[in-house]
Amino acid sequence: QETTAFLLEALKDNKQEHAYLQTKLLEINLIGGAPQVADAIMQNGILTHYDRAHIGKLCERAGMWQRAAEHYTDIKDITRVFKNSHQMNPEFVVAYFGKLNRDQSIMLLKDMMSRGPNNMQVCVEVAKKYHDELGSEELVKVFESNKATEGLYYYLGAIVNFSEDA
Repeated sequence: QETTAFLLEALKDNKQEHAYLQTKLLEINLIGGAPQVADAIMQNGILTHYDRAHIGKLCERAGMWQRAAEHYTDIKDITRVFKNSHQMNPEFVVAYFGKLNRDQSIMLLKDMMSRGPNNMQVCVEVAKKYHDELGSEELVKVFESNKATEGLYYYLGAIVNFSEDA
């Protein structure tokens, strides 16, 4: 706690040259049994120059799936973290798809649906929100390839009156 307080004070100016110390501060808390402190620091946006990939891995080890996802840009890392999407806030999951490109979104949806019905509700919400960007035809294929007829039913029911797809 003392180390954290000292480093927070020393790093409050959030300078690029303090990137290593910012990483160490988060690392100390994530590994040292105070992940909630690291979470609060990241939540407040106090530090922005730390090693995001390294901290993402540590968040993952601490079971902080949403924080880990926020730190990744590689779809392999994102897909790995989203294996735990059933433990994430559904609103976070839906909003996260807004950060991905079309191919990444389709790939991640396929992966999430392939793991069974636990993710179906959130997958339907993603499909409804981003159907213009992802394409209704492609989304139907994703539901059909996973034999997710119930999900397909809810998705189509939500968009049928609004879609201009033939």
